[in-house]
Amino acid sequence: MKNKNRDNMNTKLNIKKLLLPVIIGAALVGGQVFGAERAKLPVPKISDLPDLKAQQVHNLSCRRVSSFFTRSHYKEIELNKDFAKKVLDSYLYENDRFHSLFTEDEINEIYSHTQDVSAAMNFCRLEYPYALYEKVLRRKFERLSFYLKVLEKPVKLDSNESMYNDRSKVPYPKNRAELEDLWQKLVTNDIIKLMLNDKTEEKAKEFLKKRYTSQLRLITESKNEDAFSAFENAFAHAIDPHTSYLSPDDSIKFMDEMSLAMEGIGAMLTKDDDYVKIVSLVPGSPAELSKKLKPNDYIVGIKQHESGKNNQMVDVVGMRLEDVVPMVKGKKGSKVTLEIQRDNNGNVTTFTVDLIRDRIRLEESAAKGTIKEINGRKVGVLTVKSFYINLWKDIEKELLNLRKQNVEAIVLDLRYNGGGALNEALLSTGLFIDNDAFVQVRDGVGNVAVKGDTIPGTAYDGPLVVLTNRLSASASEIMAAALQDLGRAVIVGDTTFGKGTVQQSRPLDRIFDYNSDPLGSIHYTIAKFYRINGGSTQIKGVQPDIMFPKQISYDLVGEKNEPNALEWDMIGSVSYKATDLSSDIKKLTAKHDDRIKGNEFFKDVERAEAKFWDEYNKNSISLNLEKRRAQKKADDAESLAVINRNLKETGKPEISNLKDLPNKYEPFDAYLDESARIALDLADLQKK
Repeated sequence: MKNKNRDNMNTKLNIKKLLLPVIIGAALVGGQVFGAERAKLPVPKISDLPDLKAQQVHNLSCRRVSSFFTRSHYKEIELNKDFAKKVLDSYLYENDRFHSLFTEDEINEIYSHTQDVSAAMNFCRLEYPYALYEKVLRRKFERLSFYLKVLEKPVKLDSNESMYNDRSKVPYPKNRAELEDLWQKLVTNDIIKLMLNDKTEEKAKEFLKKRYTSQLRLITESKNEDAFSAFENAFAHAIDPHTSYLSPDDSIKFMDEMSLAMEGIGAMLTKDDDYVKIVSLVPGSPAELSKKLKPNDYIVGIKQHESGKNNQMVDVVGMRLEDVVPMVKGKKGSKVTLEIQRDNNGNVTTFTVDLIRDRIRLEESAAKGTIKEINGRKVGVLTVKSFYINLWKDIEKELLNLRKQNVEAIVLDLRYNGGGALNEALLSTGLFIDNDAFVQVRDGVGNVAVKGDTIPGTAYDGPLVVLTNRLSASASEIMAAALQDLGRAVIVGDTTFGKGTVQQSRPLDRIFDYNSDPLGSIHYTIAKFYRINGGSTQIKGVQPDIMFPKQISYDLVGEKNEPNALEWDMIGSVSYKATDLSSDIKKLTAKHDDRIKGNEFFKDVERAEAKFWDEYNKNSISLNLEKRRAQKKADDAESLAVINRNLKETGKPEISNLKDLPNKYEPFDAYLDESARIALDLADLQKK
């Protein structure tokens, strides 16, 4: 048994951008009017937009945010004109990422205010940040008002026109005429998306009228804190993607969300333009166990099931994230229905998912050992979904159970593991190898601490394969890198996320703020991780020894795609002895390559990857309804064939329609299966 002091340095992925976990119970927000009921109110006028101004508390918060970011952040910054431009880059990335609000001339006018942005950061002169936020609100109001006018006229659905699927890669409209032409196309696309999911044109227009009206009402409910938060987070994200400002209300929510015991569905949400997007699913939660939800799904509607009430599906597109969250959260045992929109390069599907909220404890995502049999041979599979406190004890227990069952090798599955406590990564790695150096941590002034295993003994010393994917991050990258650098394991799968930074949280309040309102808090980067060979896990992540076919769109996911991510670099290596696995890896790779030539599941992945990039590089989506219907029919047929191959492999009957997909459908895990086969090959090599 190992017994070590715990290092509480938290490396959990996605603290940034206030990604709100919908996993705790909370009282309903008093006085809020949601969805369809909001749409019943009179259509707002532009004169209803609020007059926003900085409050005294914002000036105090501003000064402290600037002080922390310039003095305590890992990255040294200077609040000059060049940095002010980066802040505006960040602001527009968050507020007009798809170039649908402003024209080229208007964008140039915004960038002419770098001096005002510098004054806001250096001297907390907040007039321009508030003026800019009001400019954004006014233009969003104009856009939605234009949308409503479009719905009053016939919309052409049989044209040969198209639009960019990802407008972030194209220039801003040159003038107002081009901007309004884009708005017309966006409405047409909204109508087509609804009609592809069994709505008539009339019903689609009626639905969108309610949605756009509701969004107009939401804009008029903007608050002073919204304008301040928008600017301070643009400031934070211009430094690095994991640095952020939290308002007083959001700070309270964040602290609640760190509680071990939580109630809800277990989904991590963020705002993406007008949509609420699922970022990740909590292991063992109702959302994950449903097997129907995926990261990057959009929640477009929510239906409560409360006794004695007229529960209807509420359209939540355009609603504030903080208003959506209380609708999704709820008491254990209560039911909620989510309407989900899934978009694969224009092929949009909409479906509903019924979930029973539950009490979620982090222990429910505990490490789990299972047995996988291949041709009568046993391989142990150890699944680790996060690095929670006392994880190493659970791993030790599971390893003991697997050894008792005489497994020939073990696969350590770190896929989708977003990280957690650094010390747990060290303790857990120490169960597989003895070494006093696993990782290096460097702070902002250059001090380097070497951390590793200090207790003799291991819990398992047999053949070991580590399976990673693009969403293996932070602490899981530390563990995979250490086992790779020391030659203890063969890493297979995909290159990891590349998050090699450490964050900490600090409240802005001080004990002598007797008469001040709450000030909120900040999260900011304080250190970077480095491998024992001196290379950083930042950006590059951990590259597998044996690369599997990449799963769809993973090249668009990772730290390298985050604006202003800290760069990769190196420091000095530490002294260590490693086992040379290069010869074994060559032999394992040859066997792997030969084996997957006829593997239909890997071929499915390669076909999907090729199709995705073909569509992605076109960056074009048709605005012809019949062409879109034909594309959807072809895509559905292809998906049906893939699903039926999976059902057949798992011994379940095939289906004739996607709507007949069984509840809790789980595809055959070809990646885990191949990892287990590689583990047996490794066992054979090591026996020799």
